[in-house]
Amino acid sequence: MYRVKPIAFIPGKVFPSISITGTMCWLNCLYCMGYYLESMLHVNNPQQLYFLVKNLVKKGVKGILLSGGFTREGYLPIEPYLPIIREIKKNFNIIINVHTGFIDKDKAIKLREAGVDIIDYEIILDEHVIKYVKHLNKTPEDYIRTYEILLKYGPEYIAPHIPIGLGKTIESEYYAIDVLRSFNPYIVIFLVFIPTRNTPLYKKPVPSVEDVVDVISYGRMKLPSYTEIALGCMRPWSIRSVVDDVLVNNGLIDRIVNPPKSIIRKYRLKIVNACCSVPRKLLHLFEERNIHVFLGRE
Repeated sequence: MYRVKPIAFIPGKVFPSISITGTMCWLNCLYCMGYYLESMLHVNNPQQLYFLVKNLVKKGVKGILLSGGFTREGYLPIEPYLPIIREIKKNFNIIINVHTGFIDKDKAIKLREAGVDIIDYEIILDEHVIKYVKHLNKTPEDYIRTYEILLKYGPEYIAPHIPIGLGKTIESEYYAIDVLRSFNPYIVIFLVFIPTRNTPLYKKPVPSVEDVVDVISYGRMKLPSYTEIALGCMRPWSIRSVVDDVLVNNGLIDRIVNPPKSIIRKYRLKIVNACCSVPRKLLHLFEERNIHVFLGRE
């Protein structure tokens, strides 16, 4: 079996997430309903974003993830922020990652020209999930087409994310891997459905450990050898320790976000304080030399 010791990614305060729509989301997917926006930093206009980032950089921030609520058409309303993003990149030279949702050629070009480094992009190829869970009048082909647009016209690094367990069955996740393999991605990030309180899917069962491991094992087998595989920050606490241990122990992932401290200690994982989408050639900007701060009690 292919063996690898993954890097532990702990974004923390060095790579914060910022919602450019505050707590507002027009899409209200059934598994979130805007809940995950609450824990982000909030801005409501481009000027607020600039001054927030200016203060964050003074505190040692080296990168930001720009996200927020999506429109009914499934995109982040990022366009009014593009001039400010350009200024932020020029004045502070931090890594800028954007979670765009759907996007057209014109906006993809503008994101690249504004200095955005990375795009986080979910690949969802289950028609039921697209229509009934995400409330979108889209198709799997629309998701693939947008990914192609981002690769051709967008920033240099496009990081596809595959959610595991949103649908009624674990099938479209394998299809997503088959689709992505032909695009030779530099990374594929797997997320795992979390039943979130006060959402319609709160009582939906979490994916089994076996299903999560099987999907990621398939990804390791089918994706190019140079494609890094990451276990992202979204995964339920009820299976986190077991899933993390199995994946790390069997060398199935290259990156893991916020693993339990017991996993860091057990496998003596190297720590990088950044979003797991950051490409390998930029990791030196975020490496944490003194890892002992993270190795206290659970």
